[in-house]
Amino acid sequence: MPIFYPALGPLGTEKDFITRQMAKDKISKVLTLFKRYRLILLTGAALCAVFLLISLSIFYWVEEGHEKQVFYHKLADFLMELGQTIMGTLIIGGTLGGIYNFLHEEYQKEEDAVKERLSSIRESSNKRKLFRREVRNKLQQVHDDIELARILIRAHRSGRTYGEQLRTRIMPSMIALQDLKRDLIDVADEELITHLPELQVSITYMAAYLQVLIEEFSHHYLEISNLQTFQDVLANRRRQVFTDVLEKQEDKTRVFLEQTTELFENRTVPSRIETVWAAIGNLDYVCDFIADLRNDQGQASLYQLYCLDHHFHCMRMLRHRNSQVNEKIVNRANFKFYLKELERLTEKKNSDQPISKEDSLTRIIMTRGLKFDFGIMKMSKE
Repeated sequence: MPIFYPALGPLGTEKDFITRQMAKDKISKVLTLFKRYRLILLTGAALCAVFLLISLSIFYWVEEGHEKQVFYHKLADFLMELGQTIMGTLIIGGTLGGIYNFLHEEYQKEEDAVKERLSSIRESSNKRKLFRREVRNKLQQVHDDIELARILIRAHRSGRTYGEQLRTRIMPSMIALQDLKRDLIDVADEELITHLPELQVSITYMAAYLQVLIEEFSHHYLEISNLQTFQDVLANRRRQVFTDVLEKQEDKTRVFLEQTTELFENRTVPSRIETVWAAIGNLDYVCDFIADLRNDQGQASLYQLYCLDHHFHCMRMLRHRNSQVNEKIVNRANFKFYLKELERLTEKKNSDQPISKEDSLTRIIMTRGLKFDFGIMKMSKE
């Protein structure tokens, strides 16, 4: 079955890849063989040439009728056969055998090298897949926690649930996003993620939205908590008064009115007791958080634009190495500006320039995009 190796392109099967790699540089292998056995080959060729030359010289110089003609001719025949034997040994036993052994040895080395290279490619590919899968899993966990917090706050309508969900889900999700941003900064292999800057900006969008929820919580929760406590105490007291009235054997209506008058005789009762839910509804960002994703006019909420859209954008870019960006997201008004800001801030942080609290892409998105005013801890109304 064809295999795709990212670093090398489509190569067919592993066997095809190995065959193509080993078919290269055959001439260089033969030249290397001759260099390795050059002394033996030259020595054998020289001996063969000497023996043949002596044999031919004997046949040429020894005339017919010479008293030692038979001896010299036999010597010449012997030297001729010896030269031929040496030549045959060099050609068949030496050259061909040496070539075969050498090529077989080189074949094994090349095969081992190619297999090692393929193993390295697989390991690198698996590393990239594992990294993208881990980032996707973390982002999905962040999304699930945010959605669960949104549902519970909206369903319970209490200051207690609001505080619990901000502490147990929104704040940990914010920390998880910050950890992801640090992990992406430390990525040395650019092949892990193709569109790394776009991914960093989208994660920062999500972090900025969670940060405004946390800032709003830190500024207003004491008021919400006190109101929740007052409302709980008042509800408990009402239940207690009602229980006391029911336990009397006298006229229940008269006793209830008397005890109620006595209870509030020296107390200042607000003309309008504001409920906790109404107070939470006055908080701009949490109100946006728990509202419908689109209003009656079809306008998307900040939660949709700054959190959900960018969550799904990140998941799309992390699907595989060659995944493309969402053009609708990256072509939004401020996205390209934030990309340039990311580049500027990265260069500044890598230099010797002093870093201030304003040198934060999260803070820039909070103030420029989400209109968050750190001075009054409230959304600026335009």
